[in-house]
Amino acid sequence: MNLITSIPDDTNINLKIFILDPLSVIVKLAILSNKPVGTKLLIKENIIYFQEPGPFQAISRYIYKSNKTDIQFLYNPINIACLNFLSKEFITKTPRIKNLFICAQNGLKKLMETYKNCSIINLTLNYYYALLTNHIEQQYNPNMFNKDSCSCYYTKEISESLNSQWTDEKIKVILDIITYLIKHNDPNNVKSLETIMNSIDGNTIAIISDKL
Repeated sequence: MNLITSIPDDTNINLKIFILDPLSVIVKLAILSNKPVGTKLLIKENIIYFQEPGPFQAISRYIYKSNKTDIQFLYNPINIACLNFLSKEFITKTPRIKNLFICAQNGLKKLMETYKNCSIINLTLNYYYALLTNHIEQQYNPNMFNKDSCSCYYTKEISESLNSQWTDEKIKVILDIITYLIKHNDPNNVKSLETIMNSIDGNTIAIISDKL
């Protein structure tokens, strides 16, 4: 069973605003692994933002109409990121890329803890974790992914345009910071990674706006 389809669909929402850059999703999950438990995700106009725990989190989520079921929109970009950046060829060229995806799994673990009382969300997050493991361990079982209602928006043109913004130089910078974060729990470097992602987010918005 595809666990994603178990989450009720809201037919009134514009699914196009939930198209996400695949590798950015992985990096954001890696960043989340360095955030406190209770940090939630806000998806707004094709970008993932963090809502850290505190007195204003609930207010912020109400204002932006953010819901935990928005986690379903990570499904397609996670799969696309795996296909493109955890392929045998890419791993051979850039073996450190696995570290980024393992950090993303740690981010999923943080979300599992945050939503430990919500069984369907935890099932979905565990499914994402397994999907990542399938590629990290280079098992490449194609049956791990089944298309859902959002898959049609990730056309070949959009996916290739989003992936192409990640030059070797940009990926190296991200991996250098990730390597450091694995060894040192330094919040300043997490902020540096978030600052870099702000620029990528701007490019993502421009690419999606141009293609839709």
